[in-house]
Order: sequence, then C-alpha cells, then structure tokens
Amino acid sequence: MGSKVTSIRIREDLWKEAKILAVKEGVSLKSLIEALLESVVQGAKLTEKFQQKIQNDALNILEKKRMEGETPFSIIHEKTAVELVREGRGE
Repeated sequence: MGSKVTSIRIREDLWKEAKILAVKEGVSLKSLIEALLESVVQGAKLTEKFQQKIQNDALNILEKKRMEGETPFSIIHEKTAVELVREGRGE
C-alpha cells in the first residue's frame, strides 16, 4: 500500500516525548505513529462492531418476547406514556 506525505501540527512537548519513546522502542518515529494510528482505527472499528452486535442482540431478545406473546418491556411510572412524551416536548 502507498504512503501519504502530509504535515500536522503537534505540541512540542508531545513530539519530543514521542521521539524519545521511538528511540527506546528501537523504531522510527514514522513507524511508531503509524502503529499508534492503526491501533486507534482498529479499536474504533471493533467498538463499532461490538456495539452493533449488542444492539442487534437486544432487538432480537425484544422481538422474541413479542413473538412469544410477552410484553417486551413496560414503562413503570406514575405518569402515563403520553404524559411522559408531552413532558419531554415541554408541553
């Protein structure tokens, strides 16, 4: 895969610490930055995938309860659902 030449502004103290870390790790600063960016990007993808799976699992559970004739959930409050919605709208 190709490379992208770019420029970014980074705080001087952070840049200095990153350079020191790269030396300690025995890698180039470019390699260190690429590895860190890759970690962040892959972490975000995993988080998104995990959250979507949880949402799908929750929806499947609610749908299964409905198919079995159960009430998937209920509002337990002294106000009715209509009153809560109106209150949320500022009515």
